[in-house]
Amino acid sequence: MSDAFDVDSDGLRRQGREFAEIGVEFGVASKRLQTTLQGLGEPWCGAEFAETFAMIYEPVRDGMFKSMDSLGKRMEGVGEKLQEMARRYETAERGGVHCVGQVSRSYSSPWG
Repeated sequence: MSDAFDVDSDGLRRQGREFAEIGVEFGVASKRLQTTLQGLGEPWCGAEFAETFAMIYEPVRDGMFKSMDSLGKRMEGVGEKLQEMARRYETAERGGVHCVGQVSRSYSSPWG
C-alpha cells in the first residue's frame, strides 16, 4: 500500500465550477417556486379547514424556503472551496518541484 496519492486539480476545478453552477441554478429555481406559490395567495381561504391547514402548511413552507435558499448558497460554497483546493494543490506541487530542484542543484551526486 502506497503512502502517496495523486490529485486531479483540473478535475477538482471542473467539479467545483459544476457545484457552483448547480448552486446558482438551484437558488434560481427556489426563488421561482417561492414567487409562484406566493402568487397563488391562499387558495384554501374560505374552506372550513383553512385555519388548520394554514397553521400546519405555512411554517413548513417557510422552513422549506429557508432551507432551499441555504442549500443553494452552500452548494455554491462547496464549488468555490473545491476550486480553491485545486489552486492550493497546484501551488503546493509547484513548491515541491521547486524545492526538489533546489536540493538536486545544491548537492553533487556521489556517483558522478
